[in-house]
Amino acid sequence: MEEQIDILDSDGKKTGMVCGRSEVHRRGLWHRTVHIWLFDECGRILFQLRAHDKLNNPNLYDTSCAGHISAGDSSLDSAIREIREELGISKNPADLIYLFESKHESVLNGGTYLDNEYYDVYRGNISEEEKKQLIPQPHEVDGFCFFSPQELERMLRTNPQKFVSHPKDFSYLLQTK
Repeated sequence: MEEQIDILDSDGKKTGMVCGRSEVHRRGLWHRTVHIWLFDECGRILFQLRAHDKLNNPNLYDTSCAGHISAGDSSLDSAIREIREELGISKNPADLIYLFESKHESVLNGGTYLDNEYYDVYRGNISEEEKKQLIPQPHEVDGFCFFSPQELERMLRTNPQKFVSHPKDFSYLLQTK
């Protein structure tokens, strides 16, 4: 069964309506997602390389992990689930720190995929042991890479096309130098 998602109004408030994920993106309905950024012991930031066969933004560096908040789920529970699904590691709610909310609108794939979302951003740590346990989710993630804030700043200046654009997230990440 297709994932069901709570629909929001343009101010980010739940409308009481629930729709399937494909309809949400076909119609450009507002919804909520999570972004999670994980930092290693050296302060480097984990990025995932989106799978080469993803419909949207294939082969681009993206958040450590991210995903839709399923209908009725909390933001934090969704963040924990996404870490397990996309990275193959387990975290507890106390392991994540809520940072901020952001609003994002985009039109992808020639207008066939409309992404209007509010997303909650979290930060956490990844241990050396957890790094060894990273397992890319097939058809979602092809690999992982760590960038220091300085390396990220350089890459965003010289090769911004290699990243999914998250301006508010990147502004935060570059302040962690």
